[in-house]
Amino acid sequence: MFAVKSARRALALGSALVATGAFGLVAAPQPAMAGTTVLNATVDCLNVNYSGSTSDWYPYQVSVYASPGGSVSFSPYAIPATHAYGITATLPSGTTSVTVYALCSSGHQWDLSGYGGVSVPSGATSVSLTLNCSTQPVYPGPWLTSCSSS
Repeated sequence: MFAVKSARRALALGSALVATGAFGLVAAPQPAMAGTTVLNATVDCLNVNYSGSTSDWYPYQVSVYASPGGSVSFSPYAIPATHAYGITATLPSGTTSVTVYALCSSGHQWDLSGYGGVSVPSGATSVSLTLNCSTQPVYPGPWLTSCSSS
């Protein structure tokens, strides 16, 4: 008898929740990763030495920084046809700009990185950046990687 009354009360409560929509609010699907922005970038070293060492065919020491937020992990992939790297990164929610740094020279002391960036519009789901870099010596020592972004 006690179990029958408890079951009736549970059914009555469930019916009331469904009738008022309260149960529907609890079970409603939630949006996935609201505010997520994906960076799709390409970093290309334009003036590498294709006849000698292959160590500078691809950019290296590539890093991605979000503002605000700091360093961002990313997934690089090689683009063999152009000796470039592609980058895919998920930016933290609230990112307003992103900067990519890269070196296109190796084996020199005090080499200087090149960089380029892009603003992240509010509500954007993806942003793209193409970083075209070249390297030149700076007397008396370091090599400078200069980049233009688009």
